[in-house]
Amino acid sequence: MRKALGDTDIIISKNRTGTRIEEVLSLWRGVHSCLKDYDVVNAHNFPAHISVFPSRKPTVWMCNEPPEMFSSLVRKPVEAWGRFVARNWIRYAVVSDEVNAEAFETIYGFRPEIIHYGIDYEFFSKGGGRREADKFIVLQVGTLTPFKNQLESIKVVEKLAGRIPNIRLVLAGWGKQNYVDSLKKYIVDKGIEDRVVFTGNLAREEVRDLYHTCDVLLHPIGPQGGWLTPFEALCARTPLVISRGFTGSYLIGKENIGVVTDNYAEVIWDIYQNREKYAEVAERGQSWVKQNLSWDKFGGKMVELLFRAIEE
Repeated sequence: MRKALGDTDIIISKNRTGTRIEEVLSLWRGVHSCLKDYDVVNAHNFPAHISVFPSRKPTVWMCNEPPEMFSSLVRKPVEAWGRFVARNWIRYAVVSDEVNAEAFETIYGFRPEIIHYGIDYEFFSKGGGRREADKFIVLQVGTLTPFKNQLESIKVVEKLAGRIPNIRLVLAGWGKQNYVDSLKKYIVDKGIEDRVVFTGNLAREEVRDLYHTCDVLLHPIGPQGGWLTPFEALCARTPLVISRGFTGSYLIGKENIGVVTDNYAEVIWDIYQNREKYAEVAERGQSWVKQNLSWDKFGGKMVELLFRAIEE
């Protein structure tokens, strides 16, 4: 994609999903076929940043997560080459939070910029759902995968079923069949089939409505992905229960706009008993997201960094 910005043109190099050698070479050829026509490269995600080599064209790498954090044996050769290119050809990189910044610096040897993602506040604050007085709905949003830890959410509802008779868990997202089957087997074995709903893949509008319908968002994930979900939920003034492993948890804790914990069941029990207290926290979170996580702010900071890369 090419976009004129004053006298500066920007080429955005989009990552392909795979990391096979032929895919990396295809990406490299595509970028180099037009590289001379542009002033700066904005590479997104691994292994897109490799495509600049051996050019000294100014490059800003938008690295959502250092790939070495979630690696596999087959990717090792490409990752090693990626580290070489990053350390010797890339001067500017962007990550979303402090946790990823520390990991990036350890792996690549230089400090990236931290620019928080933007949240579409106007969209997510206007959902069509309403919370139901006769149900207490716990929501988890995201791809069904062990990295997102839906099994823990199911165990939380299992623990609370005796104390919160009307508790329900909604798992919103698509997942690989073997993992989904293992979750459903656990649910049947524990006799809680009537308390867990699998929605499958949903449209963006349907996810938004769920944020407005649920009573609490549970986010028991590890340090991979899931960055947007809690802040989207805050747009709907939904209380948050967030794992310590979530890379954005320090923001939520620092701003006091949700609960960061590993004791999910006890916190959700407290939310059930003290809804007004947590509603005030969520309202503060809604205001904070609106003021601090707009796409205009994200885009403005990215453009500043692109110009800095060109100038230096």
